[in-house]
Amino acid sequence: MEHPMYSLRILSKGRVSDLSKGFTLGGVPFSVFVRPKKASMETNILMPCKLICDKESGAFPVPVGDWTPGKIVALPPNAIDTDKYEIFWGASEAPHLEYYK
Repeated sequence: MEHPMYSLRILSKGRVSDLSKGFTLGGVPFSVFVRPKKASMETNILMPCKLICDKESGAFPVPVGDWTPGKIVALPPNAIDTDKYEIFWGASEAPHLEYYK
């Protein structure tokens, strides 16, 4: 899967239902789709996360209702309010099965 096309496509995905301990795919970069549970006029939220070239987590603007272009490697605990939003992850490679949570 070294073809350049694959780095631009989501090839594995899942849902993040619990952020109490944060979320990571063991170093595999991923994108998130943030979906409001109720009707909302918000177009983006500030989400703390660590991107692939960051040394530490920081605020990152994330669109609501669309995939973020950021290559995220970690979400800290309670990065997004899971009572208000559903969070889905997508990656351009398959992470190890123990990280599918």
